[in-house]
Amino acid sequence: MQPTKGAELLTEEEVLSSARVTTLFPEPEMRNALIQNGVLAPDKDGALRVRFVGVAVAGGRSFQILPKIFPASSANVTSTMRQVIRALRRYARWQPQHRDEAPFLDPTASHTDLNALALADWLIRDYLSAGIYRRLRDREEISGSGQVSWRRTIERMVPVLSSGRPVYVDTVTRSAAKDRDYFVSRLHRQIVESAAQSFGYLLGYGPLNLDHEPFEPFGDLPALSLCQARIRQEMRDAFSDRAMQLLPMLLAWLTAIEKAESANLALYGTSSFYDVWEKACALALGNERDQWQVHIPRPTWRSAEGHIQAADTFAPDIVTRIRDGADEHLLIADAKYYRLSMPPHLQGQPGVNDVAKQLWYQRCLSGAARDRGLTRTYNIFVVPGPEHEEGFWSDGQVDLSGLPETTVKVKRLSGLQALERFADGTALDAERVRAVVMAA
Repeated sequence: MQPTKGAELLTEEEVLSSARVTTLFPEPEMRNALIQNGVLAPDKDGALRVRFVGVAVAGGRSFQILPKIFPASSANVTSTMRQVIRALRRYARWQPQHRDEAPFLDPTASHTDLNALALADWLIRDYLSAGIYRRLRDREEISGSGQVSWRRTIERMVPVLSSGRPVYVDTVTRSAAKDRDYFVSRLHRQIVESAAQSFGYLLGYGPLNLDHEPFEPFGDLPALSLCQARIRQEMRDAFSDRAMQLLPMLLAWLTAIEKAESANLALYGTSSFYDVWEKACALALGNERDQWQVHIPRPTWRSAEGHIQAADTFAPDIVTRIRDGADEHLLIADAKYYRLSMPPHLQGQPGVNDVAKQLWYQRCLSGAARDRGLTRTYNIFVVPGPEHEEGFWSDGQVDLSGLPETTVKVKRLSGLQALERFADGTALDAERVRAVVMAA
């Protein structure tokens, strides 16, 4: 599968006219496959709306798909897309329970045929950290530099007597040597080269040169059945941690790339990027939600016969503590992957249900916070913002009367910085969070 190098740039929520759809995806089967896999969704008048964030190879074309919070006219699309891919990569590793929501990020997914890009990413990262797979071969020599094997020496060598005792002039030595012609090592090199050449640039990797490796590639890849048989044999014979991790991935790659070539389609990303944003905000601010969830009431149902059962309830996105000198306060935050703007017109705002729910959380948790010695409870929406030197800043509020608490503040978190910090695993500066949250 050899896609074109120049990637088309799309943006999540972008509407593609019917004419552009036909230009980008002339085959109806490809359009249907993209709709079925959540990349595109039907819109008005034959148009299609982009619902995906990540990268794709479809019909021989390469696509980079930005989150909706970044304009396609971004000053540096390449660096922005690199941070998006890094965030997706961490999301796939950090939240394995969400892999069913994002199967195209999971190299081990068994319920999709389109994860060749995720396998390519895994194989390239594995090579960069551990190199080409090597199988050491035992080698016997006469008086070599290895360790003496006395059992083999006694079996094979004739001693001379010295003072009535046997002396072995020559000994059998054993050492481990790298097998430069080892089939699996050569296959590993060829697979890594192929993955890097086909998909490396889409996944944010620079050129990968393996000419220094001692294992010669095959030229033409041996028959699929032979490659699979040799890998399976190696899986039976090798028990190192590296072998147990790498060999199944090589086997999976052979199947995945064949399916990708047959479908002419491979995907790396998610149609649920809002969940990536929520995880990025939780890491940026810190999250202790599990410690506070017990204080969120559950609806209790009672039958006419008197049977009682509690049902599931809401769960806030983020609950954490912020320190202010000797005092501690509670912060309740809702991470919204919305493009909120005003003026001239209010658009992209959280709905009234979201506002009421945040105020209800505050009412439920403020008493528990006081019982734990916390002084105040703050309530915020966190929405993506443009690039901003401060990274995290205040941007208005929403008020809703009818509850004891009536205000939810709006805070902006720089989209690019949020994804970069998420990928790096670093939170926002605690003092900056305190200052912004407590700002009037």
